[in-house]
Amino acid sequence: VKPLESRFALSIYLRANAHQKVIACFVELGQIDQIVAYVKKVGYQADYSNLLQNMLRSNPEGATNFAKSLLEGSGGVPLIDVNQVVKVFMEQNRLQETTSILLEALKPNRPDQGQLQTQLLAMNLQQAPKVAEAILQMNMFTHYDRSYIGQLCEKAGLAQWALEHMTDATDIKRILLQAHLMAPEFLVNHFSKMPPETALECLTDLLRHNRQNLQVVVQVAIKYHGQIGADKIVKMFEQFGSNEGVFYFLGAILSSSTDPEVHFNYIQAASRCGNMQEVERVCRESTSYNPEKVKDFLKEAKLPDPRPLIYVCDLHGFVGELTTYLYSNSLMKYIEVYV
Repeated sequence: VKPLESRFALSIYLRANAHQKVIACFVELGQIDQIVAYVKKVGYQADYSNLLQNMLRSNPEGATNFAKSLLEGSGGVPLIDVNQVVKVFMEQNRLQETTSILLEALKPNRPDQGQLQTQLLAMNLQQAPKVAEAILQMNMFTHYDRSYIGQLCEKAGLAQWALEHMTDATDIKRILLQAHLMAPEFLVNHFSKMPPETALECLTDLLRHNRQNLQVVVQVAIKYHGQIGADKIVKMFEQFGSNEGVFYFLGAILSSSTDPEVHFNYIQAASRCGNMQEVERVCRESTSYNPEKVKDFLKEAKLPDPRPLIYVCDLHGFVGELTTYLYSNSLMKYIEVYV
């Protein structure tokens, strides 16, 4: 009968309780959803692995939906072990289907699903990194092996995700060498997770590796100088001769600081960067710098425009010294203006 009419054969098999043949007919007719309903009703334990293997060759979509139904099971109890499903699908290199099945099966995000979460991410990182990245962005899983997945992210070129998963300072420093591939906002926020000492070491490495990292280093320095220490950050910039770094960093925190060293270092950096307007403004307006120290620096620097020095000397009682300096450096016109 079956070769002539599958539906008629199915009705005969149903009456005869020929369970395996009933299931074969459902598969042939594409009525995959009926299989699970049938086996639940009659209490039959079919060889689902074999069924899936056969279906997968001719109807991958149907096999995928069937596998999901089997895993949903009866009363919350799966009709097949999820590991067996993964094995069947991956033996035929069906990564896309396996991913779809596991995303559904692992939704509860239980601790006992950690190994499968790791397997799902690992398979995709090795064969389909963009899919792996999309899964990570969903933030569905919390029980996978973060260290192992971090290593695979690094190998797959997903630097930001690798950094998210690393906790060892050596690993973090290595991945930060790819900072140019990461979003500045992400990098700045990531530094909040580091101890101050590690953060300073990483900032130093960023500058050492690529001076184009200056902008993001300055952003991190501004945001976390309270934890790291402004003096340590200034020394770091000075280590690389980065007057620009000192200037932009201290310029951002100057208004909220009364530390004389911060104000002095800013005046010093501004003068070395050639920003005379800022040197003049701070010498005129700031009440936090050490007048003696700033005066001595400005005299030594011999700036082409002595107005910053004039403000310091006038405001802090160094008029005699100022006059001598202007005269000895042939800046007579400034003496006339000052007087």
